[in-house]
Amino acid sequence: MTATDVSSRVLDVLRRPQRVLPVTLPLLALVLAGLVVHTGGRHIDLEVYRFAVQAWLAGGDMYGPLPETSGHIALPFIYPPFAALLMVPLAVVPWTVSWIILLVLSTLALGATLYVTARRLWPSGGAAGAISVTSILLPLALAVQPGKDIDFDHPTAGLPPLALEPVVQTIEFGQINLVLMALVAVDLMIRSPRWPRGILVGVAAAIKLTPAVFVVYFLLRRDYRAAAIATASGVAATLVGFAFAPAASLRFWLDNPVSGVSASPFFTNQTFQAVLVRAGVDGAARTIVWVLLSLLLLVLVAPVIAKAPAPLAMVTTAGFGLLVSPTSWSHHWVWIAPALLVAAATAARLRSAGWWWATALTAVVFVAAPHQLGLPRANDVELTWTPWQQVVGSTYVWFAVALFVALRVHWQRRSAVPAS
Repeated sequence: MTATDVSSRVLDVLRRPQRVLPVTLPLLALVLAGLVVHTGGRHIDLEVYRFAVQAWLAGGDMYGPLPETSGHIALPFIYPPFAALLMVPLAVVPWTVSWIILLVLSTLALGATLYVTARRLWPSGGAAGAISVTSILLPLALAVQPGKDIDFDHPTAGLPPLALEPVVQTIEFGQINLVLMALVAVDLMIRSPRWPRGILVGVAAAIKLTPAVFVVYFLLRRDYRAAAIATASGVAATLVGFAFAPAASLRFWLDNPVSGVSASPFFTNQTFQAVLVRAGVDGAARTIVWVLLSLLLLVLVAPVIAKAPAPLAMVTTAGFGLLVSPTSWSHHWVWIAPALLVAAATAARLRSAGWWWATALTAVVFVAAPHQLGLPRANDVELTWTPWQQVVGSTYVWFAVALFVALRVHWQRRSAVPAS
């Protein structure tokens, strides 16, 4: 049997979800049960969301001092008031109900992202093929390692051998990264959406500022209408926040409560700025170097974002945004899930061993999460890292840059080949 025969048989099976789902759905149920057991309801970011919204509903200041979380630390609420408004349902129900709701929403969001990406990558597979692909990938991304409890002092204690660290960390901390990713992916990947393209990107940016980077995606692809719609919907959603919480909105937008977490040296911050801070580059010099690095990266990836197929352009834009943002905790890198799907699909389409090796190595890096492997951490001890610790502790950054360089080289070579 040739490789082509094997590939044809695999695709034939994937086109029939009734042959795939009896295996993948029980596996997904087992994985979700494992998440419920092993996270134990200790979702400190969700606790912060609830504390802030409850304070606001009681007439207090959502950006003021909040109670300690179960992790024995007091954290600030750093989202716009529009986000707080959407989080009200999570704050008014009992704790257990709240984190289970978020777990379900996050699972559905990851599934939606994988589905729309698979549908765009493999149009001939139809909805059935995309369902099969999603049902296979979803348990792999969410898996937990049996027999280990999550230890927030040693985050790798609960990480599985076959799960993506950003995805698992998002679930553990009770973050909304997967929901934001789904809003963007659904907006970008559906070929002919029933809504004006850009609305969901704007809403996501009004919840958390970082998805605004996808306006760059629209601009580089000359979809100026979508860029304008994203901007308008983001402004409109922000004005809704002003209408419901005018004082909090003024404080958020004028007093900048987010500034305290920008460019943090904490080991899970995987950005250009974090690398510079940990290396001891301060003040104006850091700002100048960061701006230059960001501009160089934009020049590097702009042709790919502008001309590549939409799925590849989407995950490239996401990676660009993660690197240039002042703060991108490792759990913000959930875009690695659709990125691996895009890379694998590209490898299969091009029949490229190089792409397959890149896909496998990327998966290994984001499963192993080298920054989690016992480096000195917390209380700014990262500022004393040795050179090799700097390299290991910022692996996501170095690896992403290397991938972007390789991608640009590949894209230039591909563009240089004359059409036959």
